[in-house]
Amino acid sequence: MHEKRDARKFPSAEVAARAPRHYPRWEFPLMRTLLKRLTLGTTAALALVVLSPATSAFAITSPACGNRTDFLKLDVSVGGGLGYSKCFASAGVTAVNIGGVYRFSSGNNKVMVNWEDGGRYYTETLDRNWGRSLPDVRVCEVRIW
Repeated sequence: MHEKRDARKFPSAEVAARAPRHYPRWEFPLMRTLLKRLTLGTTAALALVVLSPATSAFAITSPACGNRTDFLKLDVSVGGGLGYSKCFASAGVTAVNIGGVYRFSSGNNKVMVNWEDGGRYYTETLDRNWGRSLPDVRVCEVRIW
């Protein structure tokens, strides 16, 4: 009929509720470690995004040339003996689409200029205070170190 229950093997509900839960060795510490790593990784990524300076792609500027000779300068012909100069300053890289360029000079910068002439692409790297004359070409990218 009814067997007597051993209290050591089958504690009452009150005793079971007061007893601490024993997690399997793999369950609770692993979840806590994963949660800590996830929190730390998220915090580090957020700090990098918030605290990092602008990348070099956004650092290059295009000031007015004036009489300055320390900027990267592209001389552009618009035809009929007319033209203008386009200058770039600060370290960085930017894509441009400037046609009619017949000369560029590095100013006080080490520069790289990528251009297209007749369907072929070329790259020229110049140290400080150097210039290069070209046939009328389309400049695609400028980089200043």
